[in-house]
Amino acid sequence: MKVECRYTNFKIILCVLLLPLMCNSQKQQDSLYTIWGNTQLADTTRASAYRDFIYNNYFENKTDSAYAMALRLMDFTEVHQLKKHKADALILLGKIEHIFGDTPKASKNFESSLSIYKELNNKRGQAKAINGLGVSYKKVFNLDEAKTYYEKSLELSKEIKDTILMSQSLVNIGNIYIWRYKSDKALSYYTESLKLSKAAKNKREEALALINISNAYTQKQDYKRSENYMNDAIKIGDSLNNYNILAHAYQGLCLKYFKQKDYDKLISTADKLLGYGQKTFNDEMIGSAYYFLLEGYKGKRNFDLTVKYLELIKDFKTNIDDVLTIRTLAKIKIDNHRTKDSLLHINHTLKTGMSHQKEKANLFLAWGGSLAVLSVIAFFIYKNIKRKQHKAEKERQDEIDEKEKILKDLELSTVDAMIEGQEKERKRFAADLHDSVGATLAAAKLQFDYLVNHQKDTADSEELTKKISTLLETAYVEIRSMAHLKNSGVIAKNGLLPAVEKLAKNASGINGLEFEVQSFGLDQRLDNSLEISIFRIIQELVTNIIKHAKATQGTIHITNHSDNLNIMVEDNGVGFNPKQLSKVKSKMGITSIDRRVESLGGEFTIESEISKGTTVIIDLPL
Repeated sequence: MKVECRYTNFKIILCVLLLPLMCNSQKQQDSLYTIWGNTQLADTTRASAYRDFIYNNYFENKTDSAYAMALRLMDFTEVHQLKKHKADALILLGKIEHIFGDTPKASKNFESSLSIYKELNNKRGQAKAINGLGVSYKKVFNLDEAKTYYEKSLELSKEIKDTILMSQSLVNIGNIYIWRYKSDKALSYYTESLKLSKAAKNKREEALALINISNAYTQKQDYKRSENYMNDAIKIGDSLNNYNILAHAYQGLCLKYFKQKDYDKLISTADKLLGYGQKTFNDEMIGSAYYFLLEGYKGKRNFDLTVKYLELIKDFKTNIDDVLTIRTLAKIKIDNHRTKDSLLHINHTLKTGMSHQKEKANLFLAWGGSLAVLSVIAFFIYKNIKRKQHKAEKERQDEIDEKEKILKDLELSTVDAMIEGQEKERKRFAADLHDSVGATLAAAKLQFDYLVNHQKDTADSEELTKKISTLLETAYVEIRSMAHLKNSGVIAKNGLLPAVEKLAKNASGINGLEFEVQSFGLDQRLDNSLEISIFRIIQELVTNIIKHAKATQGTIHITNHSDNLNIMVEDNGVGFNPKQLSKVKSKMGITSIDRRVESLGGEFTIESEISKGTTVIIDLPL
């Protein structure tokens, strides 16, 4: 006989606290829910139907309810010992935890599901679980580890020839390259994903691939192609009446118009994005719409509407924080009630197992005796715990003292590194003056001495005067450009982005070099000391391009990803062999930059190829 009574209280809690479940008439109309409610059907059939019911009706739009229902599904699979379906439920819970922002718990669910799938030799399930772990690593900005998991998921998907899973893995790998501004590499993965989704005739995956391809062309500043691909995605979204696809498509179009500074189209597109974001209850889309509307009206110099959307963004952030708090509390309530429901079920099982009053009395006596014994044991356990607590507190204090000592040592080493960096900067500046300006002035002096000694030769005098004038003009330009590069760092008033733009402007024109700055998400100031550190790093990289790259084009990308800042500085210069990086470091002062990035807790990557330029990528936590 199937045990169903344990869910009675849980059903009441769901109806009273969350109120998202469908009424009886709606349940009868929904075939998946009807299958779930039919106790005459096989348990595996019921579990699969309930999982699909959650995905189709609650996963994206009513995540709180989806969480409660997924826990109910988990209980069902455990009671009826359905291993494969339990692993499926863990995948669902992991995805929900990602939405809630609890990445550690999501990872734990994916790891548990992966263990079960391996035991069952279910490679499709393994691919899904591994893909989920990749998402967890991406959410904490460990892009290399995320890429490793995505590639493993792709390998398994190819092994079982699951076209849809292959398509999803390809898109995820492409997204890693987009984050690293490798749009051409990302496009190769997105294009392959598009072919697979078309072959499988899966319109949803096809639309998502088109959206990602469009975003890659936006990053390449190929705006015509970007718009064509995005319009194709919108057509699919309209045909499927899929608001989620449409929201992501209009978000991509907003980014394109924002980069093009086409503020009229940006405003109209952001209005559509806002509408679809509200229809799907997608906080990310609503927040993006407000941001793009703010930028659109700011670009059109509409002060009133700019202030309006600035206030809306502030209010929206507050509301989001409140919603997250409510979600967390609801989640705790669900977990508590689930535990209570399990205890009630155990109690019910014990009571129904006592068929006679005598057995009950014996049980009570046994409980009484056990309680006495347990009391004695509890006393000794309590004493032992207190002793361990005292020991743990002492160890914790010792650990704190040790950490304080390490921090002091680190502080001293940081000061030493700063002093060393300043000394190297002074030496480098002195070398620039000696090698560049000094050589020019020395030549001018020799010409001047010759002129003094040969004043009678009028023809020579005129020519020498012109040469001296040219040399002095060259020295003046060199000193002025060096001063501009060094003085661009006065950023306390204006902030990081204006300072970098000024640096790029001052650096442009030197040796035929042109610099461009591309930024996204830097609508608010960072900590002043952090801005200065970041500026010094970019300043050093720009100086290296001017002195060593022999480039004609340089680009500085700065992207703020809420809790992560990505900086990429690239040039089309001579490049170098990565195998000789140790020599390049000493020549270009890369070691001091590496130390600065390390002191900020960031990651520093250099990619270069002979005759194909150099790219420096820096990821900093905020």
